[in-house]
Amino acid sequence: MSPIAGQAFEDRFRARVHFGSVMRDSTASHELRSQALTNIGILLLSTSRWVEALDCFQKALKILPRNGVAAYQEMRHLMGLARLFYRKSEVYQTYSHVDTLLERVRQLSDVVSSNYDTVVEFSGIDALPTVRKAVEDAANIKPGPEQIIDNQYFKFVDANGLALSLHCSAEEYLSGRFDFLTVPSIHAKVSDGHRVPEIFSMINVMKSDFAFARQVYFDVREFDIDTPFFETTPHADTLDYAVYGVRFSALTSAQRIAFDILDKIAVALACYLGVKKAHEASFSRVWGRTGKGGVFSLNEEIAASFRLGNPGLIALYNIYHDISKDDSRGVGFMEAHKSYRNSSTHRFTVLHDDMFPNNYSSLSSAVDHMHLQRFECLTLDSLKLARAALFYFVDTINFAEEASRTDKGGIIISSTVPDHDYIRGR
Repeated sequence: MSPIAGQAFEDRFRARVHFGSVMRDSTASHELRSQALTNIGILLLSTSRWVEALDCFQKALKILPRNGVAAYQEMRHLMGLARLFYRKSEVYQTYSHVDTLLERVRQLSDVVSSNYDTVVEFSGIDALPTVRKAVEDAANIKPGPEQIIDNQYFKFVDANGLALSLHCSAEEYLSGRFDFLTVPSIHAKVSDGHRVPEIFSMINVMKSDFAFARQVYFDVREFDIDTPFFETTPHADTLDYAVYGVRFSALTSAQRIAFDILDKIAVALACYLGVKKAHEASFSRVWGRTGKGGVFSLNEEIAASFRLGNPGLIALYNIYHDISKDDSRGVGFMEAHKSYRNSSTHRFTVLHDDMFPNNYSSLSSAVDHMHLQRFECLTLDSLKLARAALFYFVDTINFAEEASRTDKGGIIISSTVPDHDYIRGR
């Protein structure tokens, strides 16, 4: 089954659309929404979208704490990641603090062992022996120290899984440095001379943009919290329960900045893979073009990477489809992220408070109206999407670099860069 084309690809796309509609249905029961999240997480794993899958399992467990299947799926995948991180520590050392990851595994094993009945209910009796064996393996992990985080912002980052690291230690939060994700080294081109490859500059900017969007969201997500922004502008009341002010502009900006990271990833990928006119790339155009007869063809550099089975690139390509819409396939289950980014960039996004009617729409189609709480949830999900995409981008580079190491032809120069704070004397 191809992860980028064919009937299985189309079936997975439609399944994500159906599960996604259940996830967003506020009238659906906790059990049904939790099951939908678990199922979509399993689907995402089939296309190398492991970061989003872990988020789905965690969210499924929050909605239904007795969902032993979601706990098992997260536990099982984290155990596999821990083995990978230990085996190739030089490549994956920035992905996670492994001891904290293993503590999460141990906690999940307790959840699973307390909810075998839910495992049977959701997955059937035949799944139980495999689940029990995984729980027994996880039970051998020694308990770690209790995680205590004093800083409220860092607590928020940890609680929502928004660090650029899968799991962070208390010491990392205490130091104020926990967004460690990066590429460990690059095979530099001779044409680079003595300059550090530009991919490191690109990663630095994308990480900085993400951290900024995340902090803006934290500063404005609740109406009654103090923010660093001054409200200096009076506004006319439009008598439709709309809310105006710097706080709400900051909120839409946070969503826009988070989503725009995808376009930056596209440019960085195009540069790294050698796609022509890389500086003009965007996340919607980097993959290829539609020719005569409406036939879509991949860019050769992208296609070559797909032929090697690059999992990070496969994950990003599947995200592209889920945020897009076309006449034949319809709307992807995450298209709202792109739609509202375009609205706040090119038109007007107006947010409304609790009295906002569901059927309210613009007479001119120039204004997109949305409930404030729904937009806050969308922004959080856009941050999570950007975070996942950054992991997949690093996955893409690491896979390609590993493939280069096994290529016996030509001279390869490895480029590893020092820490920025160290060089700056901090």
